[in-house]
Amino acid sequence: MASILITFVLSLLISYALIPCFSELAISVGLVDNPDKSRKLHENPIPMVGGITVFCTIALLVSIVFAATYFGWPILAKLDGKLATWLGYPADYLALRRIRSSELYQYTGLLIGSFVLLLVGILDDRFGIRGRQKLFGQFLATTVLVWYGYRFDSLAFLGIDIELDVFSILFIYGWVLASINSVNLLDGADGIAGTIGIIMSFAVTVMLISQGRVVDAVVAISITGALLGFLRYNFPPASVYLGDAGSMLIGFLLSALAIRCTVKQNSIYAFAAPIALLAIPFIDTGAAIVRRRLTGRSIFAVDRGHLHHKLMKQGFGPRTSLVWVGLMSAMTAAGGVIAMVWRQPEYAVLAIICVIVVMVVNQIFGIAETELVLKRAYGLSRKLIGNPGATSPDRALTTSVHVQGDLDWETGWKELTQYAEQNQLYQLTFDINAPWLHESFHAKLTSREKVREANHLWESVLPLIADGRIFGSVAFKCSQDNPKCHREIIVELLDVGTRLESQIRASDPDLSPSEQGDNQQQDSSDKVSTLSN
Repeated sequence: MASILITFVLSLLISYALIPCFSELAISVGLVDNPDKSRKLHENPIPMVGGITVFCTIALLVSIVFAATYFGWPILAKLDGKLATWLGYPADYLALRRIRSSELYQYTGLLIGSFVLLLVGILDDRFGIRGRQKLFGQFLATTVLVWYGYRFDSLAFLGIDIELDVFSILFIYGWVLASINSVNLLDGADGIAGTIGIIMSFAVTVMLISQGRVVDAVVAISITGALLGFLRYNFPPASVYLGDAGSMLIGFLLSALAIRCTVKQNSIYAFAAPIALLAIPFIDTGAAIVRRRLTGRSIFAVDRGHLHHKLMKQGFGPRTSLVWVGLMSAMTAAGGVIAMVWRQPEYAVLAIICVIVVMVVNQIFGIAETELVLKRAYGLSRKLIGNPGATSPDRALTTSVHVQGDLDWETGWKELTQYAEQNQLYQLTFDINAPWLHESFHAKLTSREKVREANHLWESVLPLIADGRIFGSVAFKCSQDNPKCHREIIVELLDVGTRLESQIRASDPDLSPSEQGDNQQQDSSDKVSTLSN
């Protein structure tokens, strides 16, 4: 127990001391987050060294403690024994014992996998890599964990042992990759990922202490201390960022520790606890996937629909939003800890349900995503069983959802639908994604007219641009039998698009009236020139 406290204090101090050194180095090599005009709204470049600092701190302290226990340094065990007795535990219950070769082997794999993932994150932070390349790096780091023995051989359910075999490996890959990307996607505001990491790692520490597994608890508490030292610089307004290297590392480490926390309790109910720990990142990521897929965007697309963005949009400041996210994470973490300690999974499930209810009732999160799902289901049902209320069997199917923001996009959508119906367009999609203005709108029209074959349609996508930023698009499909030629349709839709671009310019406070006029003329001339070519 004393070793846990010592590790926590040392990790906090080391992390706090390393940040300034690594920050200067990061600035000199260009490992910084530069502001842009779409989603990175800070004014100056900010070093992204949180991940490097956390990894170095954890690797240093874990190596020291493991060396001490492996070679049998007695002082730590004596301190642990005295503190355990003072707390009322048996002297050997929380005493730091000698680490077994199997544990040393697995934690060697954890450090190697963490280093692989750190390198992938640094490359992404410095140069920017594709989503599939980053996913490959995550897969490689997870493979290291599997290679070093992170798996479940069997699962106990209703007194029956179920051999998992290959499904064990598939579960580990799914769990680790989901954890990595959930924390990574949530890292979009100052202090958010760090705060969630602190809460989750501390909760894992409590779980491990309750099982008398001090060696594992030392690793977990080193993450807590390292992130707490980093949070001093990342608290709003942040002077240092985690970067992808840091946010992915947090998810990776915590998912691995959660596996170790439950591997000796292979009951299906034991998995409720780690799921509760990561509930907030999982909920946020699930909503992001639904939102992006149902609006036709890539799951790697950028938007301002995450939990902390919704909180700030409702008028909460960065620090207040951070407190709200921290409280909700603490609630689910507490449910997970109680579920593990008392062996009552209902507490974990109840904590998750309570957080979801709080978010939905207060309209903090999930409203737009629910509307998207319901409208998609309604559209599919109309395709399957028809629409009895339609006056014509060829009436088009239309859906529209204002995902974020307050601007009036329905007027523009109405103009587009009228044009589509008058000119017999087969399909029309209107998509707005302006993260810097917290605006997102998605609408789609599909004709019920039968198409002879797929290659009888031609299609085009017209970007909507303002101040050099693409904030949306108008995509459509049209039959080759249409009385208008494709050039006429494109030019007429460009006119509608120009009016929509004027709307976004008028809503952007960073543009002066003169700039708006100049940009509008430039955009129009660029489009006309493109068509002429």
